[in-house]
Amino acid sequence: MILDGYEKIGCDAINVGHYELAAGLPFLKKMDTECDIPFISANLRDAGTGELLFDPYVIIERTGLKIGIIGVTAMKPDTMKAVSADDYKTAGKRAIDQIKHEVDMIAVLVNIERGPQQSLPGTFAEADFIYTSGSTHLTRPTNPQKEGGPYLYSFGKQGKYLSVITAVIKDSDEAILDVSGYENKIKTINRRFQRLQKKDPDKPLEEVYAQQANVLKLIEQYREDLAETEQAVASAVNTLKFEMLPLDRKIKDDGEMLAFVDKSLATCKALNKQQPKSKGKPKGKAPVREKRPGRGKKISPVKKKPE
Repeated sequence: MILDGYEKIGCDAINVGHYELAAGLPFLKKMDTECDIPFISANLRDAGTGELLFDPYVIIERTGLKIGIIGVTAMKPDTMKAVSADDYKTAGKRAIDQIKHEVDMIAVLVNIERGPQQSLPGTFAEADFIYTSGSTHLTRPTNPQKEGGPYLYSFGKQGKYLSVITAVIKDSDEAILDVSGYENKIKTINRRFQRLQKKDPDKPLEEVYAQQANVLKLIEQYREDLAETEQAVASAVNTLKFEMLPLDRKIKDDGEMLAFVDKSLATCKALNKQQPKSKGKPKGKAPVREKRPGRGKKISPVKKKPE
């Protein structure tokens, strides 16, 4: 059902990681043959033959751009003996070297715990985007990113947010600027100016705060920061914008997807009913315990009356 949902959404690749492997290799290979979405992994191998279990990457084309998608995991279950895992860093870099001259952009999907995630832009420096799974960490548009990329994103848990990355690529040889943080900085500075202006909306700020040298210095710094930020956005050749859309009641349901979810929930409910009930203690009267003197009663200390 999950794979059916991915197909309806329109996923381009599935990076095989911890949870996919937990179902067992035979089941996973069966799903791979039945699903239209390609399963990828650059570092998972058959422990017996040493061969890669899946293609290390897939190349897709969108609006005239070729995008390479690579998958690696650092979370192979220790109990899975039929599968071996190469070092995810080495395998990911090897896959990047294989496709970097064939594509315009590279995205690396990394199944990894929270701890090492911040080091990934340095590890996969030749990638453009890095998307992680394996933790509940959620990247926000205001989070700082490595200047010029690669840009690192984690998407939280339980599908509570839809993360949207809009990229405008005019020259694939030029760097990509994440304008999300820049736009947020511009909004923040303008809000500060508005608060300062409330003291007297009809006069210039320099006149309003003429007797406050520290505020004037702050205003000057704000103006310099604003000009520098606006210039960076205006001069960028390639840009991307990262947005997080909360999937709350304000989002209108898609009729087809809602029907699919309802059908899936009904299937899960039917499967739960088919599960054999655990054997409990035979029904009957509870055994009567013999009462012992003094048990169940609270004995208060005897208070002596004054003579």
